[in-house]
Amino acid sequence: MFSNIFGKKDYLPDIQTTEYRLLNGFDNYFAPFDGNTYDDATVRTCIDAIAKNAAKLKPSHIRRQDGKVVKTNDSLDGLLATRPNEYMSTYDFIYKIVTQLYAYNNAFAYVKTDSNGNIIGIYPLDYGGIEVRNYQGQLYCRFDFFQAGQITVPYTDLIHLRRYYNRGDIFGEGNERALRSPLNILNTVKQALENAVKNCTKLRGYLKANGVMRPEDQQQTLDDFTSRFTAADKGTGVAIVDSKVDYHQLTSDIQTADHSQMAFAREDIYRYFGLSNEIITSSYNEEQWTAFYESVIEPLAIQMSQEFTAKLFTEREQGYGNEIIFQTNRLEYASLKSKVAMAQVLQQTGLLTVNEFREIFGFNALPDGDKRFVSLNYVDSKKQNTYQGVAGITNTDDPDADDPDTNNGTNNTGTEDDDE
Repeated sequence: MFSNIFGKKDYLPDIQTTEYRLLNGFDNYFAPFDGNTYDDATVRTCIDAIAKNAAKLKPSHIRRQDGKVVKTNDSLDGLLATRPNEYMSTYDFIYKIVTQLYAYNNAFAYVKTDSNGNIIGIYPLDYGGIEVRNYQGQLYCRFDFFQAGQITVPYTDLIHLRRYYNRGDIFGEGNERALRSPLNILNTVKQALENAVKNCTKLRGYLKANGVMRPEDQQQTLDDFTSRFTAADKGTGVAIVDSKVDYHQLTSDIQTADHSQMAFAREDIYRYFGLSNEIITSSYNEEQWTAFYESVIEPLAIQMSQEFTAKLFTEREQGYGNEIIFQTNRLEYASLKSKVAMAQVLQQTGLLTVNEFREIFGFNALPDGDKRFVSLNYVDSKKQNTYQGVAGITNTDDPDADDPDTNNGTNNTGTEDDDE
């Protein structure tokens, strides 16, 4: 895998780098250590909820020209939309980098190019540590892999996503310190529940024989007592013992966490990731989904769009309007009532094509569905006087000139416009 991503080691240039001096010291090494927070079920569930919804975003290569957005449909667009590398689909690719981002607050992906500079693959990197280095005044990153050794690559060849980017000059801060207290509380609550379950199996009472009994008689007496007490057809909760034995009950005061304590411990972690219980359990309504999208998914889409654009295009290419955007059709996740209301408004203005409307409602596209229907009730504001017949009024012998039903041949029906 190392040679597939970076090339054969024997052919890699031997770059003699020096330590990269940061503004606030030499804290230029980062290890993706999360203090085993990702091993916690609650933390993993939170990260999974974000990653699997972020993976629904659709990356595409567009070009802004003269105020218009043009989809390129080139090889890069196909690479992003289907398979960024030979090991993973677009969904897996986005899921992986978002998971790394939220687990370690830093995620790196290597941009692989051919001899002509064309992008032929983008690879999320799993590594043991990374150090920023200096080579001829440029920022480089040296990755330490657990088995494959080391590789030093230019920072410009790396897509770098980060969270809690505050104290460090290059890296985002990890989750370990921030999550230590909430996880300790949650683990304490879980331990209390575990201990309560274990206590249920401990000794709850004993039978004292009023005399000497052989071992086999002791076992037989115990079996007789428990069978009478626990019989399904005689489960009265009452048992009878004769004068040969006395039953002594052992009491224990078992303290366990209640539902409110467990909910508080979990919600503290949910808030850290910007989530709610409804998002975690997929029981959200439209308003809750919108809040989650706008506060978590949309900022992530903006971050990825800006970073991918900066690293996949040169400044000259960006100057020609080339961008990478991550977007989704938010109407797909709206309620049916909202979809119908929105469709009634958008259809009259021609903002969406027939196929785009069908996509919103979950229908397949039509071969001739790239058409836009526009209501004639709408007119260019600069031409409204002409449309209403109040500009340049002249005498006419037309008897129907003042008839609104025949004036200019207009009515309230719609017309169709092919989407070029």
